[in-house]
Amino acid sequence: MSLFILAQGTLHKDPQSRTSASGKPFCTAQLRTEQDGVTTWCSLIAFDQTAQDELLRCHAGDAVAVQGRLKVTTYERGGEVRPSLDITASSVLPLKPKPRARQPRQARTDGRQYDARQAFQRPDAAIDPDFDDPVPFG
Repeated sequence: MSLFILAQGTLHKDPQSRTSASGKPFCTAQLRTEQDGVTTWCSLIAFDQTAQDELLRCHAGDAVAVQGRLKVTTYERGGEVRPSLDITASSVLPLKPKPRARQPRQARTDGRQYDARQAFQRPDAAIDPDFDDPVPFG
């Protein structure tokens, strides 16, 4: 039995683009979700081209929301039975991009301070004092 799910979390690693034995492209990733101090891991797989494109634009650490079919299975490791959550994504939505690294401003070589207001000031030569053309309204 499979259920529909909407899950939110962060990508553990960069998504991987793969090709099946029959030549069909798909994309895989690992999603980490946390709630009340409990971390849950989900395996993502996307066959839909739009979901693949959105997932491949994301990188490790990016927050995403994923909608799709959930398949819950179990596996045994070290004598302990653990759940396995597999999501076949039908849509992927990046929630917030990583902040871009800001480039420092270049220092002026003449020793003056940069004033942002100067960037929007017009030079005096651009203003024609003899300009007295009436604008017709009406």
